[in-house]
Amino acid sequence: MNSTHEKTESRTQWSAAWERALPYLALVGPGSWLIAALVRAAGIGTLEGGLGWVSRPEGFIMTIGAPFFVATFIFMGQRLAERSVRTGIAVTVLGILGVAPLAAVSGFRLFAAAFTDAGIDPNTINQAFEAESVWYLGVLVLNLGQFLAWIIAGIAILRTDIAAKWAGVALILGVPSVIIAQALYFNLEVFWPLGTGLWLIGVWGLVASRDN
Repeated sequence: MNSTHEKTESRTQWSAAWERALPYLALVGPGSWLIAALVRAAGIGTLEGGLGWVSRPEGFIMTIGAPFFVATFIFMGQRLAERSVRTGIAVTVLGILGVAPLAAVSGFRLFAAAFTDAGIDPNTINQAFEAESVWYLGVLVLNLGQFLAWIIAGIAILRTDIAAKWAGVALILGVPSVIIAQALYFNLEVFWPLGTGLWLIGVWGLVASRDN
């Protein structure tokens, strides 16, 4: 009997500790990626040739921060569930599915840096990465889920009073900014920090309003 009580109490303590930490853990993912984007925008450790869009320290920071996006999407879903359980679950599930490609693009930067330092032509690495392949379909689908999670969360905020409207706008606008920077490579130095910064601002808006 005591053992059952102790287990219940331990679970309660764990849940309470997790609830306290979750809002702050939710900020680590987008916050670390903003730092990584600023490092790349500053041209620190940028690779040569076709891999000029990759920075060595950028990849390291992104890889460390990528797993924390799980906490980001759990927190966002939890907050949105206060108004709509289905919306909250959708944001969490779609977002967590999208953590896989987030980790993949982070890891690619590390491998690209290592391969380049080992003497492999950066242009060859970039051509292989950019080559069309049916095997990319899974990653594309999961990445679409991640983008939808940000957009759905932003729309939900705009339609409710759960957080300031600017938080919802930031979450939504972060998506095209990241796509412009990382898919189109257009003004990467501007749109990459802008997109990650908007995501951080949007999540912060949810954190700041959680006790209101």
